[in-house]
Amino acid sequence: MNENQQWAHEEIMTLIKKSPTYEDQAFYRALNQLMNKQAQRLENASGELDGRSWADKLV
Repeated sequence: MNENQQWAHEEIMTLIKKSPTYEDQAFYRALNQLMNKQAQRLENASGELDGRSWADKLV
């Protein structure tokens, strides 16, 4: 996780703790899961791009 993602995660966890209703907590938990999946996708795409650029140099 980069600095911005860590900050967002901490803010979402704070919102989960402060949320009075289950619906709000469920929303923030789902938002946190979505953010984590998006971060993983970005990391994978970055690695794929790097791998493709190196693969062209090896051929």
